[in-house]
Amino acid sequence: MPFTLHPLTSSDVPRCVDIYFSSFQNPHSIGCWPRVASVREWWENMLYTELDEPGAYWLKAVSTGTGSGNKSPSGEIAAFAKWVEPKPGVEPETDLPEWPEGADNALCDETFGSWARRRRILMGARGHWYLEIVATDPAYQGRGAGSQLMRWGLEKADTQGVEAYLEASPEAVPLYKKLGFAEADKIDTFISNERVNGMWYRNLFMIREPPRLDRGAGS
Repeated sequence: MPFTLHPLTSSDVPRCVDIYFSSFQNPHSIGCWPRVASVREWWENMLYTELDEPGAYWLKAVSTGTGSGNKSPSGEIAAFAKWVEPKPGVEPETDLPEWPEGADNALCDETFGSWARRRRILMGARGHWYLEIVATDPAYQGRGAGSQLMRWGLEKADTQGVEAYLEASPEAVPLYKKLGFAEADKIDTFISNERVNGMWYRNLFMIREPPRLDRGAGS
């Protein structure tokens, strides 16, 4: 494999924020997060804090410098992800943080708030693996780093026989469907501010069922 998976460490945080801002160029990300120092500092502080979140697994896919046509340096972080383990009997939280200076607070409240509430409606108190974030450096996209990070969590979900859940931007849906996710719902948001000139953005909510055990004929 051209990538190996490792736990994320605090020294990786600045690189991960670079990856996040370069990989998410859709109207929602641009509309919420101006690429300014205050927003970057907020993202870095959030990652530093959430590295120690109970039940959260932060992973990085690191290039090995191998593979057909791979000219990337060995040891570079190509992608990262955050998986959250199941919490049976506990409904997802819907509280929102205080947004950074410069962010579009109204847009962040509207979208992240509605997405959190939709997860609570769709999943309730059913324990599930939650893919909170996955981001791949554009230089590595299409090489399998993101898929490898996703399969890590999906193997956990399959072993435990529970669902996996994620929120998806439209461009990522084909990959998620290939990995077994199905659309459960969607929300359209009209975004208009100094960075986005009046565009509709669709966020999809996707669930992956655990594989059913084959009990054989006559069971």
